[in-house]
Amino acid sequence: MLKKLIPVILLILVSVTISYSADDPDPKIRIVTFGDSITTGYGATAYSVYLQQILNANNCNSVVINEGKAGELTSGGAERIDSVIARHKPNFILIMEGANDARSGVSAEVAAANLGTMMDKAVAAGVIPKVSSITPNTEGGKENKAIPEIYNPKIQQEAANRGVSFVDNYSALAGTSWPSYTYDGYHLTDLGQNVIAQEFYNSIPCGSTESSSGGGGGCFIATAAYGSLLEPHVALLREFRDSYLLTNVPGRTFVDFYYTYSPPVAEVIAQNEVLKLLVRIALLPLIGFAFLMVHGFWYLMVLGVLISAAYFKHMRKRTPLAC
Repeated sequence: MLKKLIPVILLILVSVTISYSADDPDPKIRIVTFGDSITTGYGATAYSVYLQQILNANNCNSVVINEGKAGELTSGGAERIDSVIARHKPNFILIMEGANDARSGVSAEVAAANLGTMMDKAVAAGVIPKVSSITPNTEGGKENKAIPEIYNPKIQQEAANRGVSFVDNYSALAGTSWPSYTYDGYHLTDLGQNVIAQEFYNSIPCGSTESSSGGGGGCFIATAAYGSLLEPHVALLREFRDSYLLTNVPGRTFVDFYYTYSPPVAEVIAQNEVLKLLVRIALLPLIGFAFLMVHGFWYLMVLGVLISAAYFKHMRKRTPLAC
């Protein structure tokens, strides 16, 4: 009986995966830039504009959304980030805050903790955060040395504790070129905004394998086989992981094992077109199952009815009729 059902089950799974891939044929990487007036682009063109230009020039199918808010402290950012994520549903959020905290005397511990809260909220929502160091401040002709010596190390540690990418925009801007990157010792010129854009661009996978294991990345083998972190089948597997594997101890154990040993395998697959095709074929049953678990309750009901009908039909053939 089971042998007869296998073609039917496979047909259902394949049809599900084909229809699912057609739902979003041209997915875009959605990127939100989140921060204070430096992100807003006060007095200059915002780095989000230059980042979009760089992504377009490199054929990255993406959209960059600016969510800077002038004068904001990290405490405000920690409160605001939920609504921003809910409104835009980004794949990445580029967080660059703390400059106003350093100006206002908010302790580095508090600022770093607030940034840690932002990272946690992003990851919990399935968004990949990229966190920047605080940029230099030489207002009044005097450098705020607490930024590189106290604030930024604490921010970097908060990011490291969570496995979140830390983008060192401070180092990219500081030094002899700083006067050309700022017009008031704090806000950035267009040239400085360009530097920020390039540094963040270097941290974005743009269709390649994302090394972070949390908040939407980590599907190394599937990403290598399909060629994009945002390919619909890969996105479905991430959703299945987040909903059914990361919610329990056995599932998290499996995911940790997978993250440890799959990257080298993914690198080999990514370099061989034949292997990519074979892996895509091998993943079809898993993708079909993931779709049924995440979206396809009606498919599960139909499949259950088919199996039940086939079972009863088989039992009737085996049971002799009474005289």
